[in-house]
Amino acid sequence: MATYNGERYLREQMDSLLVQTCDDWHLFVHDDGSTDDTVNIVTEYKEKHPDKITILTYPSQGGACKNFLSMLERVDAPYYMFCDQDDMWLPKKTALSLQEMKVREQEQPEAGIIICTDLTVVAEDLKVVNRSMWEYLSNYPEYIRTFRDAGASAIVTGCAMLFNRKAKEACLPYSSVVMMHDCWVCLCCLSQQGRLYGIPQQTIYYRQHGDNSLGVGVGAAQIGIVYRLRHFIELFNYNAAYYRMLSALGYGSVIKYLAAKLRYRRRIKRGYY
Repeated sequence: MATYNGERYLREQMDSLLVQTCDDWHLFVHDDGSTDDTVNIVTEYKEKHPDKITILTYPSQGGACKNFLSMLERVDAPYYMFCDQDDMWLPKKTALSLQEMKVREQEQPEAGIIICTDLTVVAEDLKVVNRSMWEYLSNYPEYIRTFRDAGASAIVTGCAMLFNRKAKEACLPYSSVVMMHDCWVCLCCLSQQGRLYGIPQQTIYYRQHGDNSLGVGVGAAQIGIVYRLRHFIELFNYNAAYYRMLSALGYGSVIKYLAAKLRYRRRIKRGYY
């Protein structure tokens, strides 16, 4: 768990971890320089559950991306899950993902494997905004099977991921072109013949509020000419940054990148890979 000024929702998230039906987990937390009560809250939970929580102490990393990746560099484990400070995990999230991981590892024991689940988008008060984030963003992991496909999208929301040690090893050391930790792990894993598998079940209440590092968009009432222009610029910058990551991993030309996006859209329209 990467934390930064998360006191408002942190207790709710920590409590949701402690009631997971799978109890075989350990939480590592690194704070990125919080000025609110975040560190005190984490310390309180660590003191109550010393066998389940470890606080990592080293300098601030300057953002969620480097914070999460810095923890990957320091923690050795068979499996990893990224945990945001402001969501709420449903009780079977860890067990469901781990069960699928075990099945896939039996099929491909030498491969880096990433398991991801769908999310339910909620407001600050946990009122449901959209039942399925996959449907909301038209982002379906079942259509991303190879590194070639990753030109279209390898965006798996970090808090919905479970990945094994081989997938972790594929992404380290990380490059200066990394735009986000979850995206980097997926691309690196796929670039080394790893596999990405999706479970079409919602396991997280993905909370949207004014302090999100990343969100899922705005309401229709906010969409005007200024927003559309800003969105176009943001989309262009995003694609440029995403392609830089692909290029760093030897993906290929911009034409290949655009062709992958067209194939992806056709697959979604047809409803099969």
